[in-house]
Amino acid sequence: MSVSIITKGLNPRTVTIKLVDGSIIHGKVNLHRNDHDINRVSDLFTKVDEPFVVVFDVAAESKTGGVLILNKSNILWVEPGDNLRKEIKPPQFEDEKPKKASRGSLLDRLRST
Repeated sequence: MSVSIITKGLNPRTVTIKLVDGSIIHGKVNLHRNDHDINRVSDLFTKVDEPFVVVFDVAAESKTGGVLILNKSNILWVEPGDNLRKEIKPPQFEDEKPKKASRGSLLDRLRST
């Protein structure tokens, strides 16, 4: 009989996961592992051979705060939550004219704002 020692450790990362059925899951995964050296969310899916991943603090559909154990083969993509999305400004079309700068002194323009 083999005995494995389980130590408690938590290194949570926020993720958004899309499943093959189209479901979107928001939650956290734990990167702390005793048997693997993982530092990124992608390592959890590429360096760990376990077929399942545990997601906690789940927000999916109308349920929040639960725990899901997902089969990795049912996952289409995972987006780490620490990615900051930059807002993209829409292109300005030729028929749109920029606002004309007001005439007058700097003091007059400051008073009008």
